[in-house]
Amino acid sequence: MKIFAIGIGQCGSNIADEFYVINKYSKSFFGRGIEIITNAVAINTDETDLGSFRHIPDDRRHRILIGAIRAHGHGVGKVNVEAARIIRESQTFLSDNILNAKKFHESDAVIVIASGGGGTGSGSIGWLVKLLKERVDKPVYAIIVLPFEYEEKGITSYAVTNTATCLKTVSNYADAVFLLDNERFGKTESTLGVNLQEINRQMVGNFYDLFCAGEEKRYKYVGSKVMDAGDIRQSLEGITTIGRGVVALSAFSLRRKEHFREGLKESTIIAEALEKAVNNLCLTIELEDTRKVLALIGAPRKAVTLIALEEIATYLEDRCPKAVIRIGDYPRRVGEVSVTLLASKLTKVERVENMYLRAEKIFKSQEEIDKESDLKIKALYEASKNIPTLD
Repeated sequence: MKIFAIGIGQCGSNIADEFYVINKYSKSFFGRGIEIITNAVAINTDETDLGSFRHIPDDRRHRILIGAIRAHGHGVGKVNVEAARIIRESQTFLSDNILNAKKFHESDAVIVIASGGGGTGSGSIGWLVKLLKERVDKPVYAIIVLPFEYEEKGITSYAVTNTATCLKTVSNYADAVFLLDNERFGKTESTLGVNLQEINRQMVGNFYDLFCAGEEKRYKYVGSKVMDAGDIRQSLEGITTIGRGVVALSAFSLRRKEHFREGLKESTIIAEALEKAVNNLCLTIELEDTRKVLALIGAPRKAVTLIALEEIATYLEDRCPKAVIRIGDYPRRVGEVSVTLLASKLTKVERVENMYLRAEKIFKSQEEIDKESDLKIKALYEASKNIPTLD
């Protein structure tokens, strides 16, 4: 599956930058000789942020500044309503720039990425997804990054209200919305910069095997049950999460395949990789609440047995009894077993429900705070009514 990646705001653009990296590696001699990203662009209202990426080309077609007249190249200061206004005014320029991009026609889908808690990203992503859905006959997916817990604290929180309004808008238009919860993978002992970089890499790495599998050209690496772009499209709908689990194979496991102990190890290793994939999902969910599931096994061909596939199918049927399940294999991995798990069309997400409820309370609280502030300011000026001015 080939993707056109669009990052909006600092967070979204950093993730788009990581997509550019994995595509560069995938095409290389040391990778797989496969192109999975046709292009990656960054859009922002902050000129400084546009200069912070390491891999996206620095020409104006790849790094796009919008709202220069309104924001003067300095961002929107977390006010996503202002970003929504800017993106509406820039929509013709943006759509032409994206649709005329080199290799856009080769893309199977578009992924638009942003932080829910920021200003530019959260305000712009919904409108850009809507615009693309109107202009292109391709699936348009969104990746929205949910804020850290510390960003949500306080009586008022832009992180909460921005994320809630962003989620509601994007959900109205996108074919599927991947949610990446920063709080799931944050490490308290690491710096914020290291945390964000590692989280971005982990998120993008989840898609590597999934996108490569259907683009594989070398016969020996084509799976017996190929997971192609069509399978991915049919597996994506509504709120979605993705995770990946990896377990190393013993150096001698495939040589001693006939030994009964090695047969047992094979099935348990794949089960362990699946369990890790569940634990590494980018959003905390209950699997029983999903209605579409895709599992891709990456392993040496000899390690993917019918028994292993049956065990995975049984596990997923037990955990996701109401879901349509697709399972495929991709014999590209050497010395390890990986399972990529995609859970889509989620019917219940506690994290999202809590975000909406919290945002509603904050909006009401903000109205009361604004009224109180107006009264106090009015009283303050009233106290100075008999004081002359120096006009």
